[in-house]
Amino acid sequence: MSDEHFVFLDESDNAPPPDRSGNGPLFRSGKILSVDDDPSYQQSILYSLRDFMINGQPVELLTASSATEAACVLTQHDDIALILLDVVMEKDDAGLRLVETIRNIQGNALIRIILLTGQPGVAPRKEVMHKYDINEYWNKSEIDYDTLRSVVAANLRSWQSMYELEQARIGLQMVVDASRHLARKYDTESFIQVVIKEIGHIIGGGDDLILCVTQIKPTRSEQQCKDVRVVAATGIDDVVLGNALPKKLQDKFGTLCRQAISEHSHQFEQNRSVLYFAVDCEDTHYYLVMAEAKRDLSDYHIHLLQVFSENISSGFMQIALVNQLSRLAYQDSELQINNRNWLLRELDAMNDLDMQESELLVLEIDHFDSHVLSFDEIFLLQTVAAIYENICQVCSPHIAVARISVDGFAVLLHKRHSQTDTALMNLTNQANELQECTIRHTLTIVRTDLALMKNLPALQILHLTKSMLYYARQQGKAYFTYHPKYREQLLHDYQTLGDLREAIDNHEFYLALQPKIDMRDGHPIGFEALLRWKKQGKIIPPGEFIPLAEQTGLITKLDPIVVQLAIEAIHELDQAGFRLPISFNATVKDLANPKYIHLILDAIKDGLVRSELVDIEITETQAMESYEQINPILERLHKAGVHISIDDFGTGYSSLSHISQLAADTIKIDIAFVAHLDTDTASQQVVELVMSLASQFGFDVVAEGVETDIQRDELLKRGCYFAQGYLYAKPMPVDELVLWLRQHYAERR
Repeated sequence: MSDEHFVFLDESDNAPPPDRSGNGPLFRSGKILSVDDDPSYQQSILYSLRDFMINGQPVELLTASSATEAACVLTQHDDIALILLDVVMEKDDAGLRLVETIRNIQGNALIRIILLTGQPGVAPRKEVMHKYDINEYWNKSEIDYDTLRSVVAANLRSWQSMYELEQARIGLQMVVDASRHLARKYDTESFIQVVIKEIGHIIGGGDDLILCVTQIKPTRSEQQCKDVRVVAATGIDDVVLGNALPKKLQDKFGTLCRQAISEHSHQFEQNRSVLYFAVDCEDTHYYLVMAEAKRDLSDYHIHLLQVFSENISSGFMQIALVNQLSRLAYQDSELQINNRNWLLRELDAMNDLDMQESELLVLEIDHFDSHVLSFDEIFLLQTVAAIYENICQVCSPHIAVARISVDGFAVLLHKRHSQTDTALMNLTNQANELQECTIRHTLTIVRTDLALMKNLPALQILHLTKSMLYYARQQGKAYFTYHPKYREQLLHDYQTLGDLREAIDNHEFYLALQPKIDMRDGHPIGFEALLRWKKQGKIIPPGEFIPLAEQTGLITKLDPIVVQLAIEAIHELDQAGFRLPISFNATVKDLANPKYIHLILDAIKDGLVRSELVDIEITETQAMESYEQINPILERLHKAGVHISIDDFGTGYSSLSHISQLAADTIKIDIAFVAHLDTDTASQQVVELVMSLASQFGFDVVAEGVETDIQRDELLKRGCYFAQGYLYAKPMPVDELVLWLRQHYAERR
């Protein structure tokens, strides 16, 4: 990947000098990333934007020649504002896959994406704009110098506006967090107690003072003074908090209350006063503070109350504002329930005892993105709400339910109210009646005992549950319970991944070659190359690092190493007097990579290896699923003399027309059918079918995993003469293989 970052500054004499005073506009222009595998078009983009400036600031340009490279650039730069993205690169839909990664994996909704395509037939405008979250779509032939600069300028300004809003939202949440820390000491209840205490100090009267604070909802009713709720009181014996105002107080304060409500102002009469406080920012209720002293209020006391009431009013408003901001930060705006931020805060606030006694359920709606395309927003929200109601019903009583994503919920439960596995399994399949339609959904559920995570921060707990959801779906499980071994495996995989990257740089790999045998005479006809990793004298099992390499994309770095080692092994065997082909596995990504193909063809061209000694194996599933893409490449290799084998045959779904046209020489019967060949009728039928196809289309056949004499005999009986497996030989390093070959031929003389 290129590390060149292009910064173009206006070099003209008229360019304004940079503002270093600190008083300039607070403008962040953001970077532009151009992603295109056509170097000439990439260069034309750079030339068109060579002196581009926005709001007096130069724009930095980054480039990438593939979607994979672009993804790496995005992880290194968090201030990319705009992507000029080609569709067809290393794959026909590489650009669209990158869009999915940016929006759904990285969760970046701010970045502006302009699709530039030279092949509109591959990605039609209407379909792409409907399905993918992109901002603009242009054919390369339509966009000239002026259009490009105008489009870039407009999108950079749009990004700037969205960026400022996002920064404001982040700042708002930070303010709320700080305010909530204070609000724990100055919430409404404690604030009202302070109000009562301070009014008592102003009016005087000591124990003889009567004070009552009520909360009233706005209404036009004439009975408002009766429709009140007492929230605090002192000096009154028969007042119950939460109940209506006692008749005795209604008689004393009724007139003043009605005047205060009618005029929205404080009222004073002799020794009684009613202070009126509105909470305008919410407009859901207001407060009346009723006070009765033994002595009449003087003008001095009234003035003090009026001044102090301004502070009280501000306090009520601030508390209401904090609560409102708290709802914005910690409440889902659609369902009016707790959100992901609330859950993170709650988990962080839980002590060891809380964690010991609680468990966390995380539930996610499967295939939610497809529902977004099928239903309108209102219907979709009704569906989510119905699922939420089902969760609440099954998981009752619960500590809390939070909506942690557009398609996910989390439930905090006390262990004494823990639900059975059966009850939770019933939640994974739901049918909801909405608008006279039955909508069916499946959910994936992860169950976690928080006692097992009490030393982890909240964010790590959520990330762990997210990875468990992904793992459960991979395993085809709708319900998964966390076990500490899962986290240990994650940490182990993470460590292995780091070691694997180092191993690639340190050349820690070698090949083990397993002979392929002609079962009629026992002579070897070739070998399969199997990659082995030796780390500090210890052999790492392939099952421990190969799947991890495939998941993370590192397999594309390992496979070229296999090619190089295979060529070296062919040369060593040739030097020892054994000229036999070596096969090695290749993936669709390998074959679609020109560098990988050139690595093989250049070695043949340069005389480093004879083409008939090179055998490439590709699985049946990959060959069939990517037939249109792969077969022309296989034909090119085949014409160069390279042998092609179809691995794991019988496990996929092949088309007869594709098989007949496939550029291949050998079919390899998968070990799954060989293992039970002596007892399983289905396996016997598969082998017979493969032999029939091979005979019809002229393929050789090699059986994998032959371990017993019975398996050998069954294969020979059905006309399969070539095999590999432990019955004949295990995989061996080259030097050990040479000794084996010499001994083998010596014994058969």
